[in-house]
Amino acid sequence: PGEPSWDSPWGAGRPGWHIECSVMASNVIGENLDIHGGGVDLMFPHHDNEMAQAEAYHQCCQWVNYFLHAGHLHIKGLKMSKSLKNFITIRQALEEHTPRQLRLMFLMQPWDKPMNYSDQTVDDAKAKEKYFKNFFGAVKSVLRNDFVQEQQGWTPLDRALWETLNAAQGKVHGSLLDNFKTFDVIQHLVDLVQETNKYLTSEAKPKNLLIQKIAQYVTKILRVFGVVQGSDGIGFGESGSGEGGSKEETVAPFMDAFVNFRDQIRVAAKAKSDSRDFLKFCDDIRDETLANLGIRVEDSADSSVWKMDDPEAIRKEVEEKRQKAAEAAEKKLRTKCEKLETDLKKAQQSRIPSSEWFKDAGKWGSYDADGKPLTTKEGEELSKSQQKAIAKELKSRQQAYEKLVKTAGEKGIDAYVAELERELSELKLQISS
Repeated sequence: PGEPSWDSPWGAGRPGWHIECSVMASNVIGENLDIHGGGVDLMFPHHDNEMAQAEAYHQCCQWVNYFLHAGHLHIKGLKMSKSLKNFITIRQALEEHTPRQLRLMFLMQPWDKPMNYSDQTVDDAKAKEKYFKNFFGAVKSVLRNDFVQEQQGWTPLDRALWETLNAAQGKVHGSLLDNFKTFDVIQHLVDLVQETNKYLTSEAKPKNLLIQKIAQYVTKILRVFGVVQGSDGIGFGESGSGEGGSKEETVAPFMDAFVNFRDQIRVAAKAKSDSRDFLKFCDDIRDETLANLGIRVEDSADSSVWKMDDPEAIRKEVEEKRQKAAEAAEKKLRTKCEKLETDLKKAQQSRIPSSEWFKDAGKWGSYDADGKPLTTKEGEELSKSQQKAIAKELKSRQQAYEKLVKTAGEKGIDAYVAELERELSELKLQISS
């Protein structure tokens, strides 16, 4: 009741779900559809009903040439649905992850099978994004060199990498022909990048045009998948903001950073500062100033390279690095604290001379000149087993006392123990703060 209806020989009625779709598709596209898409749950009965209706109406044998049935989206292993209260909108997902990361996550799974949205799949996508990003940065760093001055003849490593590129292009093409296996394509690109990274590490003078061609190819395929934005030939396109501006406006923040750094170095040099101060200035400009400008500086033993990146991503990595360093430093302090506590406990026990050790126990009746017990508290002679145990303990205590005397040195035992107590107190205070 209350629903729109039309008269028919069988009574009032209205078009059902299947006929709605076949009528709309026929009205917009016509009597033949090349590609018809939908969820895997629509394969039967909906699409079968659509075909039966449309082919009967159009008097044709094939209304649709190709059906593409996509897998359902699963949230942490369960099909996304409002009834399960695991429904996530695209806007909600974008609050936690970037569009690129979500695209990579879906590309790394078969389109016609259930797709899983979980911490693991997103983390995998983020790892791939970082892997490609580091690769693009490394390539751009090499391309800044004046390769025209270098010898251009190819080495066996160059030829091997060229063959790797050709093979990768064939694999990518084959995977796309085979049911659009984008997850295989991403893996082929990762394999190509991995081999190129090995080449960059082992080849003293990498051929610029060769690695440029590889980076451009990887960028091209990722752009086809919608992962790369902008018009940059290499990379994800972070280097271009799309905003105009004069040359002075463009270089101003970078020149400000350079001039401020130079001023710090000059002042420190004039003051004949410690070398650690200069290293701190270098770390600060790397982790703060340049990071905020979207420049990642990666240090190696002999040199450094810079890469363009998202400032927020760089700051997050810097913060994680600092957090790990702080945790490692705290762990080191706690280990040192535990050792000091052990040393102090041993020193406090060993500071008692062997001649006084048994007397402090109050268990014995009489002692010889060396403090060795002769009788029990009741005046009875010691058994052989008691004598043996006492001799063994006496020897151990004597050795511990002599070791402590040697460790304490000229300062003496009391001063050594006091020093341990002071160091332990300062260390605990340092940990708590």
